[in-house]
Amino acid sequence: MRIPDISFFDTFIKYDRIKERDLEKFTKQLASGKKILAPSDNTVDHIRSMRFQRLNNDIETFNRNISLVKTNLDAAESTLGTIVNTGQEVRVEIIRLLNTGVLDSEDAEILRDYFQSMKEYIINQANVQVGDSSLFAGVKAQVKPFNSNGEYQGENVETTVPIAKGVELNTTFNGKNYLGVNEVSNKMLVVEAIDKIINIIDSGDLSKLYDNSEYIDVTVDGKSYGQVQILEAFDIGLNKIMQHRSLIGEQMVVADNIEEQNNTLKVNFSELISKLEDADYAGTISELEKARTAYQALLASIAQNKDLSLLNFIK
Repeated sequence: MRIPDISFFDTFIKYDRIKERDLEKFTKQLASGKKILAPSDNTVDHIRSMRFQRLNNDIETFNRNISLVKTNLDAAESTLGTIVNTGQEVRVEIIRLLNTGVLDSEDAEILRDYFQSMKEYIINQANVQVGDSSLFAGVKAQVKPFNSNGEYQGENVETTVPIAKGVELNTTFNGKNYLGVNEVSNKMLVVEAIDKIINIIDSGDLSKLYDNSEYIDVTVDGKSYGQVQILEAFDIGLNKIMQHRSLIGEQMVVADNIEEQNNTLKVNFSELISKLEDADYAGTISELEKARTAYQALLASIAQNKDLSLLNFIK
């Protein structure tokens, strides 16, 4: 009696497909360098890898935002630094003027032109743009934050972007706060003080400069200072700009620290993804050789047993 050929054929087909799949899998792993070729290969590790990839994608988005933030912070800090330096030079001239006494008309005209040019320069600096967006107009970034008189025409709401989970930094700024706008007049306070001096020079009555009879009603950042003299008003406005310049400096430090943390996390996540997905070449080669040996053994076994008969075992 012959053992049915169909039984050998079914056995061969079954194990042949298994070994061929193993050979194909290990060969593809070596070619691609990946041990997870399809989600079904290792569902748990595949899901973990996808999660880490999403986290890395989020980090890349955060880092792009950090690049934008740092560009705008650098421009804003530099602009406020320029305004502070200009303001300090103007302050020296204001003190000199207040201490000089009576000026002749020619000296008064020279000083007027100086103060006027400094006023215009400060306003132009406050209207700085990055691309086509004004930095100090809040969310109203398509308009100049200050008109030619130094009056604020931007928004109080600022634009921010996320740079990490739960952390946002500015891309535009509330010029009313950062440039020390007097809430009484809606004008930049340092500009208002300069305007006051220019108006006194234009009036021809320079005695108002020396007897401290001119005052400015000042309210900045919600705090009322009442009626203050010109130099004091100028100092209040200049100090507000200096304070907010330091706040921008603090944001720049935060951006640098968060970027460093993001890059560290990205490297860690990439290493975890590599451990989950990348093939171990030495191990894969070993498994490939095992599968190849097993497949060859299968072929040899089928060849030896395909003509087997029960009569061979009867004595």
